[in-house]
Amino acid sequence: MPRKIGLAGGFGARYGTVARRQYVEIVTGLRSKHECPRCKFQTVKRWSVGVWHCKKCGFKFAGGAYSPTTKLGEIAARATRGLMSPSTLSTELDSLRAGARVAPQMIAPARKPRARRKKPVAEAAEKVEEKVEEETPGEEAPADN
Repeated sequence: MPRKIGLAGGFGARYGTVARRQYVEIVTGLRSKHECPRCKFQTVKRWSVGVWHCKKCGFKFAGGAYSPTTKLGEIAARATRGLMSPSTLSTELDSLRAGARVAPQMIAPARKPRARRKKPVAEAAEKVEEKVEEETPGEEAPADN
């Protein structure tokens, strides 16, 4: 009896090579770690069918049954970000129905949060000196009577 090798080794000689090869490809992709959409670390694992969980930041999100993103989800994400016109959207959806591959996802540059500008040190020191001068009773100008 030949020994069992790999993930599809338990199938033996049954189901054909194409089906066994597809099974191995799906299961290896399913069990590998994926990139988290929130923290961008390779820590996402499948929680259950269609539910994915990042072990680093705890982000839980919906995705495909065997991968965290689907072709239709990528098209929807680009459409909601406003990166495609309605005619392009309908063309891509039609090609997806026909079985064509979808263009790779375009990543929009992330906006940095606006930070407060710090005052230069020289201006801050001048203001402190002015306050000190106002508070201390010093030589006052003589009042005219």
